[in-house]
Amino acid sequence: MLSILVKKQLAEIFRSFFYNPKNNKARSLISKIIMIALFAFLMIGILGGMFLAMAMGLRPIIRSGYGWFYFMVMGLVGLFLGIFGSVFNTFSTLYLAKDNDLLLSMPIPIKDLIASRLISVYLMGLMYSAVVCLPAIIVYFTVSSISFLKIVGGLSWFLVISIFVFTLSCLLGYVVAWGSSKLKHKNIVTVFISIIFLAIYYVFYFKAVDMMNVLVKNTVLYGRTVKNAAYLLYLFGKMAEGSVVGIVGYLTLSVLIVYLLWYILSRSFFKIATTSQTTIHSSINNKTFQQHDLFKALLLKEFARFTSSANYMLNCGLNILIMPIAGIALIIKSQEVIAVIQALSQNVEGGLVVMICAGICLLASMNDMAAPAMSLEGKSIWIVQSLPIEASLLVKAKAGMQYILTAIPVCFFSICVIIAFRLSFISSMFILIFPQLYCLFTALFASWIGMIRANLQWTNELYPIKQSLSVTICLFGGWGVSAIIGFFYIYIGYHLGMKIYLLLIAALLLGLSYIIMHYIDHHASEKLMNMH
Repeated sequence: MLSILVKKQLAEIFRSFFYNPKNNKARSLISKIIMIALFAFLMIGILGGMFLAMAMGLRPIIRSGYGWFYFMVMGLVGLFLGIFGSVFNTFSTLYLAKDNDLLLSMPIPIKDLIASRLISVYLMGLMYSAVVCLPAIIVYFTVSSISFLKIVGGLSWFLVISIFVFTLSCLLGYVVAWGSSKLKHKNIVTVFISIIFLAIYYVFYFKAVDMMNVLVKNTVLYGRTVKNAAYLLYLFGKMAEGSVVGIVGYLTLSVLIVYLLWYILSRSFFKIATTSQTTIHSSINNKTFQQHDLFKALLLKEFARFTSSANYMLNCGLNILIMPIAGIALIIKSQEVIAVIQALSQNVEGGLVVMICAGICLLASMNDMAAPAMSLEGKSIWIVQSLPIEASLLVKAKAGMQYILTAIPVCFFSICVIIAFRLSFISSMFILIFPQLYCLFTALFASWIGMIRANLQWTNELYPIKQSLSVTICLFGGWGVSAIIGFFYIYIGYHLGMKIYLLLIAALLLGLSYIIMHYIDHHASEKLMNMH
């Protein structure tokens, strides 16, 4: 029974490799092989190669006789990656699994159910931590001599890290599950946590080389400090070099941790698994509901749909937060950015303003909420079809949602640009108004392409959000149009002058926006009624 349950858990985790989320049908053998090969390339080739390069950069630490310090650093990195990769899977697998009620109603021993969930959590953490630990061990043995104790120590070090990842993932997964069941706006919280993890990742990625150089240059100083102030970390690194005390001590600690975790879960799992999410009861006494006009009601519906999905917000609207942050950073680092833009504009008269407008438009293109909005109606499209509303209003509401959520941060970023670059009044007006017209055009275009390329036959919302043709066209098309606006002026359009050039492009954007609105007004009803 335990092996069957483990297979079920792993099949659920890797289900997308074997079933197409678009139509919920089994993939062909060739498709399965390609999916598995791509995943292996990502984990082994990309991530594994990245941490292999990191380990090779730390080889001077091994040569200086501080191999334990090398293993301590790589171990902490492996611990972080393992937790980052498995914690969100842990809370849905172990604590808030959708099949808990079904499995608990069957004659399945509770201990087998708990063990299968724990094994799947451990294997996921093991996979992510192995991406760091195995390259670290390989690089160590290319520099240091090989002995039986070192082999045992390296394997024990890897095992201990995987158990620590497993334990911390279970603890943090419980926190995430508890918050998911208690918090009212849990999707916003999920987005916030994801952004924090992304920020930590990018800070580490861009600072990795500098940090490695600092570690290599100050190995002796840092090594002595760690050994004196944090002896357990020193022993953790020595374990990988074959220290018998480190091996026995940490393996014993790992066994105790696993036993304690099993003891706690075996006595609390049933309560956790059968606890439903908190339902908030509220009484309405003498409350007046505000009536909205039809378009505003549809617009509020689109905002509610956007904020109800963490996947939707992260993949289609992350730039809402990035642009204000980028604007503030621009003010701080204005001199460096001015130098880059001047180099791109090749000192062409007016080129600086045009390239700034093109750059803002490129950033605005990263918001594409309206592109998958119609597809996200899914099987509930019949509700919209049955309502006495004009289809054009529905499509325009989706465009309006994207425009509002994009135009506001774009306006803030434009103001930051004006402050940082200290531009003239005319240039400032172009930088304020031109990107707004671009935002209007891209919002209408995204809603239009999302309407004519709507795909309602999906089983996972990530398909229309990340893999649909409409999203691809809007994202890469927006980048292409922005680049053309900038570089066409540098090489050809400068003959017209900055003002005339931007006015002509603005007129073109307004004209295309009018054509799209005209098409929506006359063809949206037919398109909507034929969707199924």
